[in-house]
Order: sequence, then structure tokens, then C-alpha cells
Amino acid sequence: MKRLFALALLLLPLALTGCVERILEIRSDPPGADVYIDGERMGVTPLVHKYAWYGTREVTLIKPDHRTDRQLVVLNAPWWQIFPFDLITDVALPFTVTDKVEHVVVLSREPADAGGLSETLERANRAREKASLPVDAPR
Repeated sequence: MKRLFALALLLLPLALTGCVERILEIRSDPPGADVYIDGERMGVTPLVHKYAWYGTREVTLIKPDHRTDRQLVVLNAPWWQIFPFDLITDVALPFTVTDKVEHVVVLSREPADAGGLSETLERANRAREKASLPVDAPR
């Protein structure tokens, strides 16, 4: 029984070790834009997104009456997340370390003469019909 208790005391610090919490915070001006990360809808701005791996993400913001904004956001590992320092932050520290990246996007209004979705679809259908005409047909 004493050995089991001693083993539990030795393993207790391992259970209390820290980890790294990776956060991508996306805000837009104006707020309330739909957020898509790598093609998957995540919510609306302001958005706090937790991720597991560093790398490049495609972030798309969509809001009615505003131009759609699509950007590649590079999430680089900080120095303390590169080997061998990551062994300390991921395993040895007895608390959680937060790596937070903020991404702010200013959405521009759609021009008044740009037309809505129905007008765009109408123009696309006219172009499709024009493209399907035979070469020697009058235009």
C-alpha cells in the first residue's frame, strides 16, 4: 500500500504538467461576418478558434452588402514551440501556456452598381448562352 501511495505521489506532477493552448482570434469591421477556415464554417466575428497545428489557413469572411474577403493566414510557431524548447512548454511546465494570434479584417462595402446575386446570376446565364452559340451564328 505504501508503494502504491509513493508511486502516486511520484506520478502526480506528471498529471499537473502544462500544455500549449493555440488560439486564432478573428475580428472584422463591421462585426458579424461569417467565418470560414479552410472551407469549413466556424461561426461569426468576433470568433475565437482553437487549433492544434501550426501552418497556413485559408480564412474567408462573408457579410451581406460587403465584399468577400479571402486571405491566407500563416500561423508560425513561436520560438518556445520549436524543438527542444517545446519539451519544456508542452511537458515540464505546471501550467498552460497560450499562443494567441489576432487577425483583423476591414470589410469594404459592395459598390451600389455591382448588383445583387440575382443580377450576377443573370449575367452569368447570358454569358453561358452566348458561349453555347455555334461559331457561324449571328451575335
